[in-house]
Amino acid sequence: MNQAKETNKSKKSTASVAELNFLDLAEKILTGLPDRSVEIVQRRFGLTAHPGETLEKIGKRYGITRERVRQIIAEAIKSVAKKSDHEHFLLAEERIVFTIEGNGGIIKKADAIEKIKVSSDEEANAIKFFAACSKKIFGVEEKGMLEKSWVVSKDVLAPIKKAIAHAEKNIFKNKALLSDEEIVEKLAEALPEFPKDDLISFLSVSEKVKKNKFGKWGMIDWMEISPKGTREKVHLILKEHKKPLHFTEIAELIDKYDLGKRKAHPQTVHNELIKDDRFVLVGRGIYALSEWGYFAGTIKDIIEVILKEAGRPMEKDEIVEKVLAMRKVKKTTIMINLNNRKFFQKKGNKYSLKK
Repeated sequence: MNQAKETNKSKKSTASVAELNFLDLAEKILTGLPDRSVEIVQRRFGLTAHPGETLEKIGKRYGITRERVRQIIAEAIKSVAKKSDHEHFLLAEERIVFTIEGNGGIIKKADAIEKIKVSSDEEANAIKFFAACSKKIFGVEEKGMLEKSWVVSKDVLAPIKKAIAHAEKNIFKNKALLSDEEIVEKLAEALPEFPKDDLISFLSVSEKVKKNKFGKWGMIDWMEISPKGTREKVHLILKEHKKPLHFTEIAELIDKYDLGKRKAHPQTVHNELIKDDRFVLVGRGIYALSEWGYFAGTIKDIIEVILKEAGRPMEKDEIVEKVLAMRKVKKTTIMINLNNRKFFQKKGNKYSLKK
């Protein structure tokens, strides 16, 4: 009988948590505080407008010092924290704690808010407000190691730092990008004491180990992880797609994968492609990476290289096939160049360089 009651209570709690509006809960939990304190907390945490206001701005509004504003906020948080057994507080706290625990015991603040799925910036700020008031949720941050995150126990920090340090010093020393599966396998092999399911969560709070827009892990200062200029973004797009692309398609993909703050303009992309030897024009507006074996030159130049490397006369179909592997052109274009008697000669059904 008691077990059935507990199950029903759990189901009811889960349903309530799923339908939370943190902004409404924050308004209710602030009831009873002095009006000015409520207004200052709302302005500081951004509960009435996004983003929150600075201590200095709030101080000027109320004619008080920045330090006094800080004191009022601290007093308000202390008062709210005393209501930790209040239904509204418990509902908000439970949802945040549930999100942290479900992510290996640590989660970046931004990721927690994204997982909770709020309807506005103000509601997202309300989550931060409850976390600041909670005695169960701790904010952690360490320059060069951890981004701003939440934990429910600081005991988790030691294994997290160990996993991150191992990835930085050992796994990425060869500068190779890794998928989730690959990096978990490598970490689990070196750190078998940690649950596999938690390893990605551990890396996700790292300040230096990052995942790019294509889901590959590496170091934040790598071009493949944080491409800065247009050329780096183009290089990443081509490398990930592993095939030649038209410059307009490359521009569209830069936007699709959100690689830049501004919209990518096709002509700008084209201009950058022309200037960089890493990119080779292989068709009308179509570019490939030189590291794939492509090289600059006309169709005539390509045929010359093919015949020189072969060191023997070649049949037409063989030459055409090799040229098409290097350039996106029509077969007739290849034949027009191949039949140029100034550079090539035909004997029987085979072609060779003219001596």
